[in-house]
Amino acid sequence: MRNLKKLFLFLTIGLFFACGGKEDNIKFEEMSESEKISYLNAKIRKEPNNADLFFKRSETLFKKGELTEAYSDIEKAILIDKKKVEYHVLKADILFTQGDTDLAFSALQTAKEVDGKYIEAYLKSAELSLYLKDYEKTMFDVKQAIILDKLNPTAYFLRGWALKEQGDTINAVKDYQKAIELKSDYEQAYEELGILYAQKGDALAIEYLNSTININPKNYSAMYILALFYQEHNAIAQALDTYQKLLEVKPDHADALHNVGYINLVEKQDYDIAIECFNSAIKVDTLFWQAYLSRAEAYEKKGETAKAKADFQKAEELKEKM
Repeated sequence: MRNLKKLFLFLTIGLFFACGGKEDNIKFEEMSESEKISYLNAKIRKEPNNADLFFKRSETLFKKGELTEAYSDIEKAILIDKKKVEYHVLKADILFTQGDTDLAFSALQTAKEVDGKYIEAYLKSAELSLYLKDYEKTMFDVKQAIILDKLNPTAYFLRGWALKEQGDTINAVKDYQKAIELKSDYEQAYEELGILYAQKGDALAIEYLNSTININPKNYSAMYILALFYQEHNAIAQALDTYQKLLEVKPDHADALHNVGYINLVEKQDYDIAIECFNSAIKVDTLFWQAYLSRAEAYEKKGETAKAKADFQKAEELKEKM
């Protein structure tokens, strides 16, 4: 499943924070993460039984990647007030990130018991089930989420992903489109539609992937799929242009470097440029056997047989180890 753990975003919930009024909250959000921690430390020393302060510090620590400390704080928050549903959802976030999916599910189940109408608990449970490829449970949780809010775009997106993974691309497309209808800048929904249409060889892929990139000009995965689609359909100029934009965002994208090299090798017969690209790809990924193979072909075209032979051999050795 493509980067689903990365997709497991655990959407930021509307945080309940009792550190002051609206003005205080604005000032807090403008602080750096370290400043927030210092501020919260001082507040907790004054109010050691304020569960919301521990919750907020836990969330801040979680964002910083300090998982052990974040977990300790959310446990303290729950010990003080176990009836706050968002505390249990954050606990699930932390546990999932630590790799404990069973306890993450347990925390989400507790969240549902605390407040059966809290939609984030169902959405996050659906995401976790999707990550674990438990599509039946995903569909159950998504159904509950839609019952709670039939206009929630994330619910349709998750159902679309589950349907796609089960091979039902027709209904997956419908759900992705519904998600976009409800949230016009839904980057991931546009990208998934682009991927599905690209897999079918349908030119609609171009429209959806360009929409993805317009929403997020740094989405290099969408750029790569678009460039590859252009390349596979012999739109070489568009492919090179898209690869160039991708490499401006992510210069160490080995596949993009290799593909630019391959276009120069096959389409332009510019073997020196091709070799430079293959060199860059190999520098990024020393186990990239296809890059060695392509560089061997370029050396062979130049008549540098010794270098070609060495690269052919290296490619074969690496391929056998894969």
